[in-house]
Parts: sequence; structure tokens; C-alpha cells
Amino acid sequence: MRHCPQFNASFNSGGSMKRFILTAMTLGFFTTSAMSQVSFGIQGDLTNLNVAGGLKDIYGLGYGGGVHFDVGTPIISFRISGDYIMLSPDQDKYRNYLAKLIGGAASEFSIDGGKIEVISATANLKLGLLPLPVVHIYATGGGGIVRLSVNSASVKRAGVTLVNVSGVEPQTKPSVNVGAGAELSLGGVSLYGEVKINWILTEGETSTMVPLATIGLTF
Repeated sequence: MRHCPQFNASFNSGGSMKRFILTAMTLGFFTTSAMSQVSFGIQGDLTNLNVAGGLKDIYGLGYGGGVHFDVGTPIISFRISGDYIMLSPDQDKYRNYLAKLIGGAASEFSIDGGKIEVISATANLKLGLLPLPVVHIYATGGGGIVRLSVNSASVKRAGVTLVNVSGVEPQTKPSVNVGAGAELSLGGVSLYGEVKINWILTEGETSTMVPLATIGLTF
């Protein structure tokens, strides 16, 4: 039994979008670089990942964090981010999936492993929509690359190992994203929260990663 999500790159479907994003980010960077400041920050992520394949409904919320660099002004800025996120299978959903697949009571199964690891690097434009003195509301969008891997798993029934499921080797895919956020200035530190939808351009069915909450600090 080898039922793991499959991630195969599809570069053609996002070609026009990627060229548009690259052009917009390049123009934005050169427009703001002469009058902007560079800042550094950290963030935490809470994410739901909908992957292509038969196991897309068995994964719970993922969590992780990362770092970012900002260059720009409150009206327009440029952000480079790097994040690591891990998602684990929902044990109850996984048991029910196996019971339907190979028979038996769901309570008889136990699963170890099978975690999805996501490492991403993105470059985004931030456009200020409501630059108030303390609070800034902004729209954001951009693109990047996502490295996906699935760890191996062991499936047991009544304490007996039925099968060892091989993981999926790390694969790197292009991605695009769009979202919005709000930033609160606290003296020399800014606290922000944002929500984005991230489309990972996999083969056939495009995978989506929806950060339900991203909270960060910029220094």
C-alpha cells in the first residue's frame, strides 16, 4: 500500500502569472529602494494544506515559523520571507481512511510518521491601503518556491506492523500567493498579522496552502 500525496511540478500553467509577478516585484523594488529602509523580523504560522492526492483530507493544521526582510515605505514595500511548516496526519481520520481501504475497525489501527514538511521562500509586494498613523492595512501578493516532502510511515493493526509506507522525496515547486494584513506600529517595533492563500503549482490538481494566522514582529 503506497497511498501518499504526489507532488509533480507543472510549470506551464503558471507561466503568465509568474512573469507578471516577477515584473511587478522588480519594478516595486527599484521604485522603493532609493527612499526606503531595510528591516528584519520573525513570524509564526498556522496553516491548512490541501494537497493533491488521496490523502488530502486526513491532515490537520500545520504550524511553524520563519524570518523576513522588508525594504520600502508604508505605501509600498518589498518583503522576502523564509518559512518552515510541519503538518501531521489526523489520527482519527487516518484510521477511518485505512478501515475503508483495507477493512477492519478503525480503532484497531495505529499510524506513526507520515508528516508533511514544507519549506518555502517567497518574495512579495506590500501595497498600503489605509496608512493611518499607528495602524497600516495592506494588500500583498507575490511568488516563490516551495519544497515539499512526506516522511515515511508505519501502519500497525492490533500492535502488528502491516506495512511500512515509503515517504515522498523532497520536491521543489513554484508558488504564487495573494492576501491582506494589518500592521501596528509600537515605537521601534511593528506587530503584524496577515492571511494569504498560497497556490502550489503541482501536476494536475493545484495544491493550496492557507495560513489561517500569520503573526510576526518587524524590528
